[in-house]
Amino acid sequence: MKKIKVLSLSLIAALCLGLSAPFSSVQASDNVNAQITPMADRIFVEQLKAPTYTSAIWVTEVRNGKTYSGYLYNRGFHPTNGYSIFNGWLDAAPYVDPYLLEDN
Repeated sequence: MKKIKVLSLSLIAALCLGLSAPFSSVQASDNVNAQITPMADRIFVEQLKAPTYTSAIWVTEVRNGKTYSGYLYNRGFHPTNGYSIFNGWLDAAPYVDPYLLEDN
């Protein structure tokens, strides 16, 4: 009876070790692939500005040599410091500030 228990436990141990090795190697091979991505064409930006009721502001940012432009929209006031929260997506393109195009 004791030999049957030892044989069954050793069989279970061998199966567990034998099955875990292929699964661990599959997981390791997934992590080996390089995750190189080009710079994004859109970025999400959030800024705190002095308290205002302006609904949107035009923003141009340069990150990693790429120029991003677009509108940030007023999302209300920050609960702790009272500043206005502006956020939104900026696109990478040669956009011109729309205020420069207006006739003065």
